[in-house]
Amino acid sequence: MPDAKVFSRDVLLISFSAFFADLGYQGVTALFPLYLVLARHAPVYAYGLITAASFGVGSLFAWLGGHAGDRWDRKRTAIAGNLFIPLMSLSGLFVNAWAAGAFFILGWWARYFRTPSRRALLVDVSPPEARAKVFGFLHALDIGGGMFSVLFALFFVLVMKLPIGRIIFLSILPLLVSTALLLLVRRERQYPPAPPAPPASSSEQERERSRKKTLYLALLAAATCYGFSFYNAGYPVLTAAMHQHSGYALGLLAYFIYLGVSALSGYALGARRPRALRALWRLGYLPSAIASLLIAASLYFHLPALAFYLFVAGLGLSMGAVETFEPTAASQLVESPALARGMGWLSVARSLGQFVSNLIMGLLFSFSQALAYGYAFAASLAATAILAAADLAHPPGGRR
Repeated sequence: MPDAKVFSRDVLLISFSAFFADLGYQGVTALFPLYLVLARHAPVYAYGLITAASFGVGSLFAWLGGHAGDRWDRKRTAIAGNLFIPLMSLSGLFVNAWAAGAFFILGWWARYFRTPSRRALLVDVSPPEARAKVFGFLHALDIGGGMFSVLFALFFVLVMKLPIGRIIFLSILPLLVSTALLLLVRRERQYPPAPPAPPASSSEQERERSRKKTLYLALLAAATCYGFSFYNAGYPVLTAAMHQHSGYALGLLAYFIYLGVSALSGYALGARRPRALRALWRLGYLPSAIASLLIAASLYFHLPALAFYLFVAGLGLSMGAVETFEPTAASQLVESPALARGMGWLSVARSLGQFVSNLIMGLLFSFSQALAYGYAFAASLAATAILAAADLAHPPGGRR
């Protein structure tokens, strides 16, 4: 049985809202590149431009959502963003690739607007000592919904033989359930930002504030570099589908493996309660660099398909750690009144990197897929170096 203190009614509602949200839009994320490139015969660089616009301008919406959550109300802001994510589902109704892309982009912008306030809302209703566990649980349900979404997509493609556009449209149903669950959040108990600290001198308090500010800025810089490496998961989907001439099925399988490992790793790592910042670069950014390098090597040396899927699982492992420990670290470094803004800046940093990444990946992918994944390796390695240097130079309590 889950701990009732940790997994309160509100925590469960927010987490299951995430489950149904991903049950909707993760299927769209997996199917959209196939719909655009293989069904509508748009060039890969068009997919790169659409995803770059989703993430790049999405950074502005993350910033707006974070400020709105702190200035007005975190629950209402999260619901407002969630209400417009179903625009993504309408992308499957359009034959014109650019019209489909426009609705895909609008849905992603709404998701970015929602995310900072939903994360801050989850912090408000969870005990400080259990936040890594709670974010790991959120991520597990979040990505678990994505796994079921991909399974449904496979069923509709292989068994029901439905057109991809119609499957994308059906994703609107779980997205509406996701919003309904957020409406039920009551915030019956809200927690302080951290456990009470022992009295400290003003100089010690100032040093601690300075340490947290330095680490938060390093976190933003590292998240941006990680964003430079964080290509949309549609690229491995396209790699699997195009290289193995498998149509849609094995491309969706790659995404299913990615999501499955990500969900399991997020929950398992969050339950261990390690130091969030150190776990982020050791278990998140560094494995992402290694997995991207191995995918590049598998393509360059024409390794068997099994190797490719194994390395995609490595990407899933890293993503589970990043989605668990990035917001946990931010919640420990940002004061409560500015928490939604802090989460917003974290989303901004990642999405600005993703804007650049998807432009570069879309271009490099057209020339050499191995080179594209090699670029992702270099960017992830830079993120690892930035955060590792800051973490080791500014340990808690001044310990070296």
